[in-house]
Amino acid sequence: MSLIDENSVWNRLGPFLQDSPEPLEERTFGVRELYTLFRRRLPLIIALIIAGTALALVAALELPKTYTARSMIVVETDNPNPLDTAQAQPNQQPDKSRMDTEADLITSRVFASLVVDRLDLIEDPDFNTYLPPAAAGGTSGTGVLSQAVGLIAWVPQKIFSLVTGGNAQDTSLPPKAVQQDRAISLYLASLSVDRSGESAAMTISFFNDDAATAAKIANATARLFVEWSRDNKRQDIKDAVGFLRQQSTEVASRIAAIEGQIAKYANDHGVSSDPRDDLLRASIQQANEQLSTARGEYTQAQARLAQVRLAAKTGDTGASVDPLLSSDFLTSLRNDEATAMRDRAQLASNYGRNHPLVQEADAKIAAVRAMISQEMLRTIAILENDVRVDEGRVDQLTKSLETSNEELRQRSLAEAKLRELNNNLTTEQKLYDLVSGRLGSLDPFSEAVAPGVRTVSDAEIPTSPSFPKLRLMVAGGFTASLVLALILVLTLESMDVRVRDSRRVSKLIRAPLLASIPQLPQKFLQRALPPLETLLSQPRSAFSDAFRSLYGACTRMNGGRGKHIILVSSGLPQEGKTTTAMGLAMAAGMDGALTALIDLDLRTRSLHGAMRLGSASKTLNDYLNGDCALAEIVQTLPEIPQLDVLAPSADDHTSPELLNSSQLAKLLEAFRLEYDVVIIDAPPVLFVEDAIRIAASVDTIVVVAACDSTTQEALSQVVERLRFAGGPSIGWVLNRVDPFQLARGALRKAYLRRQQIKRYFPA
Repeated sequence: MSLIDENSVWNRLGPFLQDSPEPLEERTFGVRELYTLFRRRLPLIIALIIAGTALALVAALELPKTYTARSMIVVETDNPNPLDTAQAQPNQQPDKSRMDTEADLITSRVFASLVVDRLDLIEDPDFNTYLPPAAAGGTSGTGVLSQAVGLIAWVPQKIFSLVTGGNAQDTSLPPKAVQQDRAISLYLASLSVDRSGESAAMTISFFNDDAATAAKIANATARLFVEWSRDNKRQDIKDAVGFLRQQSTEVASRIAAIEGQIAKYANDHGVSSDPRDDLLRASIQQANEQLSTARGEYTQAQARLAQVRLAAKTGDTGASVDPLLSSDFLTSLRNDEATAMRDRAQLASNYGRNHPLVQEADAKIAAVRAMISQEMLRTIAILENDVRVDEGRVDQLTKSLETSNEELRQRSLAEAKLRELNNNLTTEQKLYDLVSGRLGSLDPFSEAVAPGVRTVSDAEIPTSPSFPKLRLMVAGGFTASLVLALILVLTLESMDVRVRDSRRVSKLIRAPLLASIPQLPQKFLQRALPPLETLLSQPRSAFSDAFRSLYGACTRMNGGRGKHIILVSSGLPQEGKTTTAMGLAMAAGMDGALTALIDLDLRTRSLHGAMRLGSASKTLNDYLNGDCALAEIVQTLPEIPQLDVLAPSADDHTSPELLNSSQLAKLLEAFRLEYDVVIIDAPPVLFVEDAIRIAASVDTIVVVAACDSTTQEALSQVVERLRFAGGPSIGWVLNRVDPFQLARGALRKAYLRRQQIKRYFPA
């Protein structure tokens, strides 16, 4: 028998495994499906829970014990700035920022270095890992896990010492600074500071594998932080006192220097706080008033002069004319002029214009007018002189005022500089008073300083470890393993597309379920009987009854016709096709039909061994060559006379190429003529093409699927390939079904279901 090339098989299967003819139906989960899933996966869930819980228990028992010690400090209300003169409220609580600052200071590397130095942790191998472990002087773990870890660590060291001829731990230590950094880091890794709500108290926690060491370091941390806080505050006050003293000396020196500057400047510029500045400003004010008056008089004189000139030009002597033009002399002359003009007018009317008396009157009028003109010129000259006098006075007062203003400006600048010096002197004096007062309040208390924190609770030596907690770890392991098991089960179920639900699969592949073949009956702690012995020894068992049901279904699919050829195949090997073909043939033979069972899976030939047949007198190859009759190549089962079996053995050299030749049709036709029912055990459909070729010559095809083994995709591909090849009616069989799977529910329901099954199938 030739072996199958694995690569050629998978190359042939590739297109069918990649391209599904119909998308699989989406799976849904309800309460019933979840319950069924958990019942089916219950062994896996229980195994994972037991393993996880046991692992947590072993870890809780074997892991090194860690003890946590806690001390408590309280942050006091305090003024953090010694130079701040504002007083804190007596009942004011420290704010969150200060509490956070204090917590950060406790976990700072500066304070940690102080703790490491005071406790000499650099000499402790638990904190200075550069030291040899042997120097620790501790005891190794007594648990199995600790001993295993110690052994694992000892083996490389021993090998290294044997190879190098020295000690693997004989290495030079790094500098002290590096060792101190390592000790500080490990100390801070074991330290934590907690605060509850708005409380001013902080809890300092330290964990270590030794309870006494944990309590010692926790108490030392609280005590040293109180001392460190007091020392820092004392140093701050000392620095503040020194600063205030230095400032007091510097301010006093600056005050003396400013006073000297004020005296020298007042002497050089002639400015002081005497009332001379007020007299200067009063004289300037008086000069301004005089200048205003002079300018008014000057303007008035100019107006009178212009008015007089206009009157002299026009001869106007009305009431609005200047009083100088209304003097008695001018009035008399104007009266004489008026009289002379009246006389002339009378004479001219009496004697004519050329009369001597008229001419005499004209001469008189001209003389009067000349006198009036001379008087007007004299009056204008007087007014012009007054204008010049007023103008000179205005110029004199303006120059005097400008001189006074310049003097006042110079004195104002000097006065401003003097005021600036006085202001500086006042500022320095106030600063000196403030510094002196603050120095007086701090200096007496520079040595007696209360720290900003105080210890309110010392850590006691813990009696029980904080880690690991046995109950907590076991509960956590149980919970974690349960969650992991559920996640794993749901993940596996989402990836699992194996055949279980017959109704869903029948709907998917559009083929009827012909029968469900139960698992072989098996007693407690005993192996199940082979299928042949079960069928012969237990003909009324559920296993045997299922094949009778299958035979009846195949008969109905054939429409009750007399001759019937049935092909039995599967998608992949080991799905029960040979057992199904054998059981179907035995059921047909027991029913009285003349039956032939043919093994055409010539690559494996498993039917010969399954039915425990001997060697036939003639082989199939002999029959094909025409050397014998059909009856000579078949063997009759003694227990079932109606059943003949053609099962080539390993000695039969019939080639599998028979299935590719025209002799196959002739062979099947010969069996159809001789027998009522012919059942063919064909090769798997997805492995080789043999079953596809045989399908064209049969009446019914039975596809076998193994429960919880065959995938829905593979079964769907088998059915589609057979239909594409033009095969006849197709039905499928669900093999290896648990007969009690319908009873999976409540315990009472399961018990009743088992009892009902046993009543019908006692075996």
